[in-house]
Amino acid sequence: MNGARRTIMIALHAFAALTFAHAAFAAAPQPEKVPKVVLYTAWYCDSCKAAGEYMAQRHIPFVKKDVDLNENYMQELSTRYKINAVPVIVIGNDDKVLRGFNRDVFDRAVKEVASKTKEPERPLR
Repeated sequence: MNGARRTIMIALHAFAALTFAHAAFAAAPQPEKVPKVVLYTAWYCDSCKAAGEYMAQRHIPFVKKDVDLNENYMQELSTRYKINAVPVIVIGNDDKVLRGFNRDVFDRAVKEVASKTKEPERPLR
């Protein structure tokens, strides 16, 4: 990928990330609680985009770690989780590590981790 195209893709990706982050925190608070969620992603990954959009629509706060923008994130995935592909979703303190994205599997994992946590880490907005 040439430099100009990469710069444009990074800028578009950053804009989308800010848009999703704003949408996730703009809604009124809800009574449910959710554990910490981390999404490892890449700009070219449609499943990653679907996961981010789904969490934003559900007002689930998440940390986005783009392996294209920071190669340390891919190293972290490889070393810590023994995974070399995205998307990967980490829920809680490594309580659940999901490869790929499936809404039902994600929802069940979040509920399971939240039910095991005495004090949920973040309010669901």
